[in-house]
Amino acid sequence: MSRMIGKLRMGALTVAFAGLIGCGGNAPTTDVAPVPVLTEAEANARTTVPLTRTISLEKPGVVADFEFDLPPPGELSGPSLVIGIRISEQTPKAIVARSSLIVREGVPSRVRLQRVDGERRTDVLLRRTASDLRTRIEISADGFTPGVVPHSVGPAMLRGAGLLKQGGLYQELALAYAGRPAPGRYHLQVELLEDRPLLKDGRTELILAYDGISK
Repeated sequence: MSRMIGKLRMGALTVAFAGLIGCGGNAPTTDVAPVPVLTEAEANARTTVPLTRTISLEKPGVVADFEFDLPPPGELSGPSLVIGIRISEQTPKAIVARSSLIVREGVPSRVRLQRVDGERRTDVLLRRTASDLRTRIEISADGFTPGVVPHSVGPAMLRGAGLLKQGGLYQELALAYAGRPAPGRYHLQVELLEDRPLLKDGRTELILAYDGISK
């Protein structure tokens, strides 16, 4: 399978990375008392959006297979549910470098989202953003998506859930997204399809969160 993401215009993506880095951790503060940040174990056990799961991008295999509850979007969140990857680093230079590496390497995957209603499961239409960061592409029934692109998520719900460290530098990279999904119970499965030994370093999380509101 060819590495489709390797042909991205990296100059344009670097600009996009710079605009999206740390959108959660460095947002303006309010007078609301800070929510304690969850430990890794606590975050991995969370089953309500927004949520994160520690994963590895190095080896192929299923990295997510679980049910979760989806509440309505928060006041400062967009309507789309982002299924993606979140990374964190100590410096802007490090996070741009790692984000660029992940995009360049590509993370070919199969992503499947189903709404759960008792014993019934219904597939949810997913889309992805093309490498030009403007074109929206419907994902086929097999769930294949060739890689990731930068995609901001709303920081308010993440902060309220204890999933943002004060002053942290974060970058989200979207595999897929669902437009305006109804609140309820869902099942997610994400399978990585290829070895990516260059992506073994650094903490990586699967993230499910509503997107950010465009400014």
